[in-house]
Amino acid sequence: MKSTFKAAIFALTLAVCPHVHAAPLTDADQIGLQVVMQQYIDANTINDGLMQVDAAEAKINTFYPTKAHPKIMAWGDNIIMCADFQDASGKTVMGNFYMTKSNGKYVVFQATFGPDVALDKLMKTGKAVMAN
Repeated sequence: MKSTFKAAIFALTLAVCPHVHAAPLTDADQIGLQVVMQQYIDANTINDGLMQVDAAEAKINTFYPTKAHPKIMAWGDNIIMCADFQDASGKTVMGNFYMTKSNGKYVVFQATFGPDVALDKLMKTGKAVMAN
């Protein structure tokens, strides 16, 4: 699945569509952010998936990458990127990757899977806006 996800990111970066938004990113910025997200996924993949603790159910869920999204959100100086994953049953689940700059480079500081109440609130209040 990793190679499919990487191919999707490559195809995505070739088909970047510029939009007019509050904080437009260059094509190079967008490609760089996709690379950061992919590096995070690669570095944290265990048996082809990313694992997350489900505190409410007291279990571990594994999510398998399937497709990157072209949308990039800006939240102040932070970036939020998304990708589709599948859970163990094959259900599509959204993965959100929160990034910030550290020593001049973007790094992922949090990844969420499934409903993201924080992102919903950031978008609803206008704090997170399209950056591409």
